[in-house]
Amino acid sequence: MSPRGTAAAFGLLLVMSFLGVNRDLWTPDEPREAEISREMLLAPSPVPALNGQDFLEKPPLYYWTVAGAFVLTGGPSATTARAVSNIASFLTLVLVFLWGRRAFSADIGLLAAIGLATSEQFMISAHWVLIDPMLMLFMTAAAWATSEIVLGRTRGKAVLALYASLALALWTKGLIGPVLLASGLLVYFAAKRSLAPLWRLRPFTGAAVMIAATGAIAALIYTHSGMAGVREWFWVNHVQRFIDPSHTGTGHDQPFYYYLSALPIAVFPWWLPFADLFRPSRWRRDSAAFESCPEAPRETRIFLGALSVGMLAILSASATKRGIYLLPVLPPLFLLMAAHARGWWTRHAGALRGSGAWWLQAAFVLGLAAGPTALVLAYLRSTNIPALIFLAAVVVLGAALVTLTRRGAVRPALATLGASAVAGTFGLIVVASGLATGQKDMSPFVQWVDEKIPPGEPVYVVGDVDETVLGIVPFVTGRPVVPTDAADVPRSQPRWLLVQDKNGGRTAPTFDPPYRQLDARSFGPGRYVALWERGAATGSDADSVTSSPRTPVQ
Repeated sequence: MSPRGTAAAFGLLLVMSFLGVNRDLWTPDEPREAEISREMLLAPSPVPALNGQDFLEKPPLYYWTVAGAFVLTGGPSATTARAVSNIASFLTLVLVFLWGRRAFSADIGLLAAIGLATSEQFMISAHWVLIDPMLMLFMTAAAWATSEIVLGRTRGKAVLALYASLALALWTKGLIGPVLLASGLLVYFAAKRSLAPLWRLRPFTGAAVMIAATGAIAALIYTHSGMAGVREWFWVNHVQRFIDPSHTGTGHDQPFYYYLSALPIAVFPWWLPFADLFRPSRWRRDSAAFESCPEAPRETRIFLGALSVGMLAILSASATKRGIYLLPVLPPLFLLMAAHARGWWTRHAGALRGSGAWWLQAAFVLGLAAGPTALVLAYLRSTNIPALIFLAAVVVLGAALVTLTRRGAVRPALATLGASAVAGTFGLIVVASGLATGQKDMSPFVQWVDEKIPPGEPVYVVGDVDETVLGIVPFVTGRPVVPTDAADVPRSQPRWLLVQDKNGGRTAPTFDPPYRQLDARSFGPGRYVALWERGAATGSDADSVTSSPRTPVQ
């Protein structure tokens, strides 16, 4: 690809990375991460805090970064918090391209970057206020540096880059970063049946750096929260989360086979290149699969495969599992998929019309482009005109793809497939998300609550007081949350009560007079929120009982 074409592709990736940057915070994770960062801005500390209480689950680097972004942009906002994820994700795409160009070719690097950018898990995580995109960035840098060293391409600066990236990963999300890379290396050394490449990594230097980085975090936590804080950070949020998350209250305990389904979902719609990795012929030493693609050397493919398998193995061994935990695995996996796909394309590009794999892959991409918007429209029973126009555009892309394929126009058909994948990103992040915001964004309701409660008063919350409420209420209103037991309400009788129930309101506490319910909202099937006021409704107050803002369905 020409330099101009590469620049255009990355301009498009940059635009895609920042789609939806200006929407408000969505449940369940975004309010927590944004509020912790806001509190870090207000009271800089080595220990993050949520609603004024120490939050020892994660190290402080991510929250320092978002708080610094708040300073640069003039104050806390959802847009600024999300931009940190956008930037980290875009930089990851740049690293994937550069890594692929150096290890294989510019075409493979660009193919891997575009595939990663249009995969479902990356699309979602890149546009959410989450800690994991920053971890993915540092782990991608560390994995690339490791490949340069163990494959004998370079040392020196690569060793420095490796351990600097691992230290940053450790300060972002804890020991999981170094453990993931170590697991991948163990699989690689087992595949090579040799530990010789290990010594190129200067393991004793690396161990010293990791011990120092871990000790520095522990020391900072100790000075702020004492030995109990160090124990909670290291033992509860590392060891117990790994072996039995029920003690930590994370709610993410999953069976060992969880990623057998989560990984295919994460790489969707690129199921054909993913499935092709499991063909035994691809890995035979004398395989003809790459005879027509000499830019995909076997040793690099072995390293990428071993790294991906090792990371997946340690993630599967952990009792705590989520789809977003796959983010560090996706960059090396998509490089491997791109190398295989490039070999397939070289051999079969001239016969697309008769290729069932091509037709199936095209169907998956078009399904991603149209599926989220169509499903949200059906769920909401909406006839939103912009969304229907978008679906019509996807139909046009699909018709063009079928026509070009039948004519044997290889390059235009491939370009149209890429355009359909980009449309899938736009449809998921802009169109479908815009339709679903009323089900996920609590900010308008919380703003209404803030207008009801006199200035300076805290917000008393009853029921399921989770991290989402502890995040969204202070972030939107600036008020602290006071968790309150429903049984204490008759005694304490706060004037205002915010009630949350995770069973759709079926198990929400109710209060007899003198309390009255002003309004209630449901944010999806599992989150019900209501505002109650002590005192009888009279005059203009009675007229405002159902005055909270609602998102209209067009």
